[in-house]
Amino acid sequence: MREVVVVCEGPTEEVFVNQILAPVLGERNVFLSPRLISTSRHSKGGALKARRVLRFLRNTLQERRNTYVTTLFDLYGLPSDFPGRSETVREIDSVDQAIAVEAKFHTAVIDVAECRPDRFLPHIQPHEFEALMFSDTAKFADVEPAWRKYVGRLEAARRSVRSPEHINDGSDTHPSARLEKLLRPRYNKVRHGRAVSARIGVDRMRAECVHFDGWMARMEALPPLRPEI
Repeated sequence: MREVVVVCEGPTEEVFVNQILAPVLGERNVFLSPRLISTSRHSKGGALKARRVLRFLRNTLQERRNTYVTTLFDLYGLPSDFPGRSETVREIDSVDQAIAVEAKFHTAVIDVAECRPDRFLPHIQPHEFEALMFSDTAKFADVEPAWRKYVGRLEAARRSVRSPEHINDGSDTHPSARLEKLLRPRYNKVRHGRAVSARIGVDRMRAECVHFDGWMARMEALPPLRPEI
């Protein structure tokens, strides 16, 4: 058995991990446990300030030594003080940019947590979670029949780039902005995110999104951990 704590950016990602990813990886004896970072006395999720993120990950990694820790953060909107962000903003390819941020992020976390490097698997999703939903745009109409008239425009956005993970990160054109501007009834990130993802399925997302697929493969291949003495 392999246990993986998934530190999520917000409630949308938390629900996705809990209801979509966890059942799939559970069949492979990898058990996911999503968590959100507390940002105030009564709020969790978002506001990924470097100091807050590093402190939370340090505490999570030090809590138990026989668990892995990973993240599900969006590349879009990462603050400038996030490890690796300022050095990678000029990377043209979104997947390359996410990989570069992950490398710097990994180093920063291991430095503060002082744990085995293999226990932390950073994942930064290009450009954000909603990109995965462009893996099969026809499924939007299965969730809300009124969205059928918008499917062609969603598919055109998908076909205009190499992969869903390359849909650009402009303030009006990043994946969730496209959905929120276009779809009526209005797109709800948590409710519709879960419903559309469930209909698309993890296998289709992996086939369309190479960086997401790599993350899943890394978790599937994790060896069991023994507590460090």
